[in-house]
Amino acid sequence: MLPIIAFGGGSFGSIWIHWNRVLLKKEGKMELAVLGAGNGGIAIAADMTLAGHKVRLFEFPQFKENLEPLKRAGGIHLVGVGRKGFAKLKVMTTIIEEAINGLDMIVAAMPAFGHKPLAKLCAPYLRNSHIIILAPGSTLGCLEFLKVLKEEGGHPKIKIAEVHTLPYACRGSDAEVRILLEVKKLWLAAFPALDTPDVMAKFKELYPISEPGKNILDVGMNNGNPIAHPGPALLNAGRVEYAKGEFYHYQEGITPHVAHIVQALDDERLALCRKMEFPAIPTIERMYLTGYGITMSSLYDAFHTSPVFCGDHPIQGPKSVMDRYYVEDAAYGLVTWSSLGKTIGVPTPTIDAVIQLISVLHQKDYIAQGERSLERFGLAGLTVQELNRFLETEELPGCHRK
Repeated sequence: MLPIIAFGGGSFGSIWIHWNRVLLKKEGKMELAVLGAGNGGIAIAADMTLAGHKVRLFEFPQFKENLEPLKRAGGIHLVGVGRKGFAKLKVMTTIIEEAINGLDMIVAAMPAFGHKPLAKLCAPYLRNSHIIILAPGSTLGCLEFLKVLKEEGGHPKIKIAEVHTLPYACRGSDAEVRILLEVKKLWLAAFPALDTPDVMAKFKELYPISEPGKNILDVGMNNGNPIAHPGPALLNAGRVEYAKGEFYHYQEGITPHVAHIVQALDDERLALCRKMEFPAIPTIERMYLTGYGITMSSLYDAFHTSPVFCGDHPIQGPKSVMDRYYVEDAAYGLVTWSSLGKTIGVPTPTIDAVIQLISVLHQKDYIAQGERSLERFGLAGLTVQELNRFLETEELPGCHRK
């Protein structure tokens, strides 16, 4: 007799037959949902499918056009480094229930500003067994996700974690995605960090290169995008607007003098890490450790000798000054770091200057908006020890576990 699991209500039906799931478990494979059909999402979906896992791919209804070429092709052509071939996907949907019901592992691959609407969509369908990985979390993404779930009426005892970056450098077009790099290290932490070992054990089945971070803030401080993107993109804003897409951020945007700005941003990030008692890994070293860089002589040399950034298929963009290089990495990355500096007493003048100028560029006040500020999560004013205790145990001073 086939094993079945019953679920109540919904358009997806009340009874699921899980024979395929049982077979996958016997073979050591997994069924997972990949949420987000941008470059990173389709790379994860294709690579994990070719690795033998069963994948459901979801995209927001307002971006359903991202799925249309994949549906016409019946899947995704994976090219570049690593696995190659055609990944046939049976489930490509804009209905979140179809994507996440009846499985445990959920990987969300999207910009930081997608986490809030995604949490709202997921809220009615999450179960205790769900493990959610934000790839990447873009600094405190787990707190944002849980905050929304609470606002939506509470949440079951899910496990949630974030990684410091996508598992790949990749670019997609139509039904094809090209892997430029498979990262050599992927740092992961759960919230609370007490859950990291359990989540890590499952995630390593997908990505054995994963390593535990101290907590989600430690992991978020190792996201390279707020260092590499907003400063150089700001200094090249005129060129970006004039080029209308014919711009190569790393190849032409990071010149020797622009690299001084990148280094100053990194120095401030490292000061924050040291004060928080995190491993202080310079960007140039992290690029080398993860495979993005092949030299540690200077940041400029690291970017310009990178086979990913400036190789045979150099990374193109940003296409406009409203691109995520500006919006996401300033408002959801640098703002968090600035907020942390004010809380723990570490000056961040270069970080603050970049935020201020991008705010003027966009005619917004990203500091006041505070999308990922410590104030937003009720953490402003905590000491280093109190912050680390909260991230480890979910306990605030004078309170039991939230």
